[in-house]
Amino acid sequence: MNEQIITIKIGGALAVDDKCILALAEDMKECSTHDRFLIIHGGGAEVTEFTRKFGIEPIFRDGIRMTSKEEMVLVDKILCGKVNKRLVRLFQKSGFDAVGLSGSDGRLFTGKSIGECDNCLTHTGRITSVNTRLLNVLLDNNYLPVIASTSMDMDGMPLNINADEVAFELSSGIKAGGIIFFSDIPGILKEGNVLKQLGPGDVKEEIKTGVISGGMIPKAKASVDAISKGVGRIIIGEFTGKGSLKELLSGNRGTHITEMKVLS
Repeated sequence: MNEQIITIKIGGALAVDDKCILALAEDMKECSTHDRFLIIHGGGAEVTEFTRKFGIEPIFRDGIRMTSKEEMVLVDKILCGKVNKRLVRLFQKSGFDAVGLSGSDGRLFTGKSIGECDNCLTHTGRITSVNTRLLNVLLDNNYLPVIASTSMDMDGMPLNINADEVAFELSSGIKAGGIIFFSDIPGILKEGNVLKQLGPGDVKEEIKTGVISGGMIPKAKASVDAISKGVGRIIIGEFTGKGSLKELLSGNRGTHITEMKVLS
């Protein structure tokens, strides 16, 4: 099997469970003979908990955090500091040469504010450009990039960017073999069962019928877009312990979104 790059987006319960991260690292080591890895993380729950200690109540519009100037300082402290360095240390403990980064480093990804909130420009942003040069150097030299989802605009204003978007955009930039989204659910469910494989047409149909709904809609649509840009496949699934990564990569678990149409 040819070596490929797999992006792993860490979120949900997995992101705050050290034992699970260490188990994931063991899985990654066993797969490292034919795969290289890239870690993307957010940390919204920890950000909310921390900002409330400073009397800042988060504001959400259509499920999107509207990051104020004061809140952005704390977002950087939590995502680039506490969360990122905890993950780097755990992967280092497991034998990886882990390197902690954000989008600002080497201009990995830059963006722009999504607009105003309460008459002030929000520090919540969307990605406008990707530069994978630094990322390629690290991957080519067997480092494990661990990337926090903050960055900046072209004028240096700090931005808080959704970690899913970071995973899609960076993976498209390096033509990753796949993206794994670890979730708190085993995959996309239909009548209680995991849909094992979806093609672009299937995604459109399941959105139409309401099977794919809520926050899964933008993720499914972005998955189809990423595949059109050269990403091999998108896997949505749950990490339940050692062996989960190999089960997901082998196709035995989770939902796999690929170019091919689901066979009935």
